[in-house]
Amino acid sequence: MEFKENNPLALTLGGMLRELVRILKKRSTEQMDIKLTIEQIGLLMAIHNSKDEVIQQDMACSMGKDKSAILRTIDLIEAKELIKRVSDTADRRKKYLMVTKKGEKVIEQFLQIDLALTAELVQDISEQDLISFYKVVDLIKSNAKNL
Repeated sequence: MEFKENNPLALTLGGMLRELVRILKKRSTEQMDIKLTIEQIGLLMAIHNSKDEVIQQDMACSMGKDKSAILRTIDLIEAKELIKRVSDTADRRKKYLMVTKKGEKVIEQFLQIDLALTAELVQDISEQDLISFYKVVDLIKSNAKNL
């Protein structure tokens, strides 16, 4: 696709993301031991990657999702023993989310699938073009956050 000033950025990026999610869903379904939706994987990864203690109520805000939808997803992931809820010693109503060893294995499987897919997708792209791509993506994200 050639750059044109009237190409809507959101539609262009949306089309790329749809294709990425489509193939990622297909491969994760085929190759992972435990079947998860992309949303479940995203939540599991968000909990895993958090630098702070993860409180289940905060996940809805950080993922931009409805609180009840996030709680249903947490319940599903917990039922598969990929995360566990731990009560705060000072406030029993507050629940922390922690990834289990089983969850760590699922994350590792997913990351291997993602890395292999990434290698395939960028095989004909120069290193300099990839560096430029990531810089542009970071700038667009930064600009969007400031709006």
